[in-house]
Amino acid sequence: MVRARLLVALSTALLTLGACSQGAPDAGGEPRATPSAEVAAHPPLKQPVKPRIDRPNILLVMTDDMRADDLQWMPRTQEFFATRGTNFRNMFAPTPLCCPNRASYLTGEYSHNHEVWWHDEPFGYGSFDDRHTLAGALQQAGYATGYVGKYLNRYGIAAPKADPGADPATYVPAGWDEWRGTPDATGLPSWDPREGSTYAYFDTTVNVNGTLEGHEGEYNSQVLVDETLEVMEEFQAGNRPWYLQLNSLAPHHGGPTELDDPAEFATPARPEWTKGKFDLEIPRGLGVPESGEPEDDVSDKAGLTRFRDPLDDADRAGILAVSRQRAETLLAFDHQLVRVLRNLKRSGQLDHTIVAFTSDNGFMQGEHRWRDGKVIGFEPSYRVPLLVAGPGVPEGVDDDIPVNTVDLSASVLDWAGARLDGTDGHSFVDAIGSDRGWDRAVGYEAYFPKLPNDRTVPGFEGGDASAVGIRTAGWFYVRYSNGQEELFDLRADPVQLTSVARDPAYADVKAELRKAWNSFHACAGSDCHIPLSKALRAGAAETTELTELMQTETARYYGR
Repeated sequence: MVRARLLVALSTALLTLGACSQGAPDAGGEPRATPSAEVAAHPPLKQPVKPRIDRPNILLVMTDDMRADDLQWMPRTQEFFATRGTNFRNMFAPTPLCCPNRASYLTGEYSHNHEVWWHDEPFGYGSFDDRHTLAGALQQAGYATGYVGKYLNRYGIAAPKADPGADPATYVPAGWDEWRGTPDATGLPSWDPREGSTYAYFDTTVNVNGTLEGHEGEYNSQVLVDETLEVMEEFQAGNRPWYLQLNSLAPHHGGPTELDDPAEFATPARPEWTKGKFDLEIPRGLGVPESGEPEDDVSDKAGLTRFRDPLDDADRAGILAVSRQRAETLLAFDHQLVRVLRNLKRSGQLDHTIVAFTSDNGFMQGEHRWRDGKVIGFEPSYRVPLLVAGPGVPEGVDDDIPVNTVDLSASVLDWAGARLDGTDGHSFVDAIGSDRGWDRAVGYEAYFPKLPNDRTVPGFEGGDASAVGIRTAGWFYVRYSNGQEELFDLRADPVQLTSVARDPAYADVKAELRKAWNSFHACAGSDCHIPLSKALRAGAAETTELTELMQTETARYYGR
């Protein structure tokens, strides 16, 4: 349900006001002073919806491993969308892992159709055919297209499937007028200044249209925003509408190793000025309640969770350090992203540009004994942010219609008037502000390398999936390739503490969810838009009630 929201609590407003009096930081340095009015140009009140326009510019910002509740660490980004856009509170990553979900966005297909299930061989970038993606469709519709930042895992290492003889580090995928992708490796000797990596926060190498450029000593977020601004200014000087995708590394882990990194945890590197910024605001890991143990009994869960040990003191200390460092990297990116938003305002193109902000997947931080990681279908991994601003998008509201990554891809194509054959997503452009409730199944699917798949379990006979699930407003049902099941009644159990899959009282609802499951697990194209039965649908008011119940109960349980 769409509703006006309280934009910022007093403490958050003070934090945001202070942050917005500062400009983008130099490499690792404190921010420079700049006025905030250039970004937050409207008062924090619900405004009449500006009409949709044909062929708007489109800026898509995608972070890496960012949970939906991580938005709190990006106050200036929050402020921009709170005054100008809509917060889609039910946005999901259908395969919550970097490589497959990025492939889903670029192709508009679920993983069971593009078949990029994992980030390592035999999957990863080498298994992805990028000759026919959103980029080419936008080009054919008359758009200038640009890409900056992380691509798919093993880009720069694996031979491109589209051109196996090409140099992996300098390869430029089809469809991009301006390419500024970051290779995971370059193959160059260590002394070469161009030898860097996607995952080196202070040594990022950028492939600029086939030529490698090194950035040793510069912080990743600043490098990527510098590249974005260069491409954006080139596009602004032209006479075509443009699509530009900025892919942040934050808050994904990456080097170099720092003195305060916890043992046995992967952490992101961050600039000095951010260190310690959230030590008071984050007293313990985001997924660790005051008791210290996220879940006393996991015997109801599938084996992937059931056999996990309780957290110990080292786990809790490590999760706390990771939570703080991730927040610090997002704050650094927040200070850089505002430079892009300021450019749109100064150039006069802000009112003609769709700006969308999302993540490729979420991240576990102790919940259900998952001390880190993603892929699993629990909410911190599966749910991601989606904020959208621009012509035709209401300002200062929440929208609780269910959407996912392939729907976002379909919506970008819809905004641009472009067409890409074979897509599985369904555009939500015309549904924005419609109060339609939750009337369709949202799919989840994943591959777990260590989960046996004997291909005899119904629904798993012909593919690589290890888990397939269905999310509705009130239920989450998942079936694994070893025959195990989980079912969560989100009305009674919004924190997903107790699976009722084996409870006979839930046999009827499980049967209804299995029907939707059967429709989803091998769907293609328009067949992936799966209407829910009357028993599973939720109207607009109930959808909002359940969305807010999950938010409030999760915050209460974890003492946030």
